[in-house]
Amino acid sequence: MLRFYVFAFLLFLYAPILLLPVFAFNSGTVIAFPLDGFTLDWFAELWTNAELHRALGNSLMVAGASSVLSVLLGLAAARANVRYRFPGKAAALGLVMLPLVLPEIIVATSLLVVVVRFFGWSLSLWTVVAAHVLISTPFAIAILNASFQALDPSLEEAAIDLGETRASTFRLITLPLICLLYTSDAA
Repeated sequence: MLRFYVFAFLLFLYAPILLLPVFAFNSGTVIAFPLDGFTLDWFAELWTNAELHRALGNSLMVAGASSVLSVLLGLAAARANVRYRFPGKAAALGLVMLPLVLPEIIVATSLLVVVVRFFGWSLSLWTVVAAHVLISTPFAIAILNASFQALDPSLEEAAIDLGETRASTFRLITLPLICLLYTSDAA
């Protein structure tokens, strides 16, 4: 019975995604059965519609900016969490990781109220980037925490003892090792 329930639930979740290619070739403008006919016009429209090009550009900008900012913030937070002791560390990390356990709609609505009401900012692509950074930074921290915990601190200390600055040690030793540990953990 549990297998049937899981199968039905997954079918309910993924059926709309499976139906998208079917409706992409439908000549009708309404997404409904029965299909009106076969056409490739929607794919031709894709190349000529300026709004779709602008939407794609906006999506790529938001994805690129938010992923770079999330990884940079995640690097700093994970390093601080693993390498340093300071008062309120657990509370700060718990607050930063809170978007992992809260439903995204609650976080998004709360962020919208804070941005518009309290700060008075107008909504733009940069507020969308900020929201994506808020949601995705805890994921970066969780992944990078494991990599920093697996990294031997004596490697950084040895580089500093041999004359490297802290910045060059991070750039030449820590960051490549974190990337190596991350890829080996992912495999």
